[in-house]
Amino acid sequence: MAGYRKRNTEGPSSEDKALDLFAEMMIEKIESIHKDWHKPWFTEGALQWPRNLSGREYNGMNALMLLLHCENEGYKIPRFCTFDCVQRLNKPGKDGQELPRVSILRGEKSFPVMLTTFTCIHKETKEKIKYDDYKKLSDEEKAQYNVYPKMQVFRVFNVAQTNLQEARPELWEQLERENGKRVENGEHFSFGPVDAMIKDNLWICPIKPTHQNEAYYSITKNEIVVPEKEQFRDGESFYGTLFHEMVHSTGAEGVLDRLQPTSFGSKEYAREELVAELGSALVAQRYGMTKHIKEDSCAYLKGWLDELKESPQFIKTTLLDVKRASSIVTQKVDKIAQELEQNVTEEQEDKRSAKERIFYASVAYLQTADDTKQLDELKDKGDYKGLLALAKEYYDGNGMDEQYTYASPLQNRGDDLLIEDKDFAVVYNGSVGGTYDIMLKYTEQEVRDHITRYGTDRASDDVKEVAKDMAAEQFAELTHQRMPVFEMPNGDILYARYNRDKDTLDVGTATNAGMAVQHHYPYDHNMTLEANLQAVNEKLNELEEYREELQEAEYGGGLRR
Repeated sequence: MAGYRKRNTEGPSSEDKALDLFAEMMIEKIESIHKDWHKPWFTEGALQWPRNLSGREYNGMNALMLLLHCENEGYKIPRFCTFDCVQRLNKPGKDGQELPRVSILRGEKSFPVMLTTFTCIHKETKEKIKYDDYKKLSDEEKAQYNVYPKMQVFRVFNVAQTNLQEARPELWEQLERENGKRVENGEHFSFGPVDAMIKDNLWICPIKPTHQNEAYYSITKNEIVVPEKEQFRDGESFYGTLFHEMVHSTGAEGVLDRLQPTSFGSKEYAREELVAELGSALVAQRYGMTKHIKEDSCAYLKGWLDELKESPQFIKTTLLDVKRASSIVTQKVDKIAQELEQNVTEEQEDKRSAKERIFYASVAYLQTADDTKQLDELKDKGDYKGLLALAKEYYDGNGMDEQYTYASPLQNRGDDLLIEDKDFAVVYNGSVGGTYDIMLKYTEQEVRDHITRYGTDRASDDVKEVAKDMAAEQFAELTHQRMPVFEMPNGDILYARYNRDKDTLDVGTATNAGMAVQHHYPYDHNMTLEANLQAVNEKLNELEEYREELQEAEYGGGLRR
């Protein structure tokens, strides 16, 4: 029969092999905790949430195993890429410049990640649509489609398994900086989104901090009870315990329908404890916190090991439940965090409205070496809507590349904007055989968010101009309260201001005419304003001219506000 493909039944599938590996890793982790249950699930303060090279986060199940994989192999940067992703790094840029070739190091082995893909087929016409398009349909329109899920296994490499550090040193330094950004969690650490969730009753059930000594989720009352934060040794311990109970609560009827009234100590109860432990450890890790095993869960360590060793399905069902539960928690926390950020003053709202100009990010650049025959035919017929629909299929979903993001879609002589909608634009250039630039549109606020997250090391000049605006606004807001002042060891008082034209922090003394600038320091947009000022302070303290009266054993310079 045409299209029939014989199924391989001679050995385990790639999914089975991946689950076997996951089970082995979980056994090793739980055995290590069994020896010392005071240790955290993940190495304290070591790693952020795993992402692919373009910055997209892995889901809960994959994130859990990739974190364990990083710990086992000693990887310091939890960023991963497929073989195809590595090859895409070797495509020449728009200027045709050949960069050093990026490759997987010889002898390195890949690691499996599991991804559920969905095929969406119309019940009557049998037309297929992409899952992203399906999700945008109304409920009535969705009812006209059959959706078929399929679990697929992809193989990925950690960036440390490539020569990226030598071939793309700037990208490597950026990845190192991103992974170095950790939440500073002191004794009185507070996590605003969760605090707001408790205060405003925004979780799927009530959360009741009460001055007592137990933390639990009540199935019958559908509520979480935890001790008050002040009763814990630090903020991390409070949130880690709360995340454990929040994961339990996702199993309630009408949510994930995972929980049934079971007796304490049963196999079902033990498995639910593992789901809550792994889920809460993942959630804590995502927000830069450390999660230790809950003392009540230690009684189940041996049972978990026995199930992992005896039942192949145990790891699969457990990890899927961890994935679903942790996703509900993080999506809710992220939504509240986003809403908190949006609660700004009218003045800030006016500024935001002024930032709605559109930027264009190149997501696919098709040259003569690419097959553009279909695009050419649609262009020649004048079917620009069809051309736009086809062009969108070249977008791989990786998002904004700040190096090729511009304030205008027209960047080269001969560029012609053929068509655009609210999300995409297609630019054609008839010179040198004809090229198509497929561009994704972003608001300036989205560009600003990207700068905050990734810096400007690879940014276009247009993006760097936005970064300068951001620095100028931040400095103006700071000086509205009080101008930054440096008190030097020899008693000199220096003032700082941001020079947008030169993109520098200028430092000097105050005069009747303003400020007499004595030093210029380049502004680093990969750091906060506070970090830039601190760096300037450190450099000033190294200068001999301010150390003449310094008694090193007794004094030191500092930043005053």
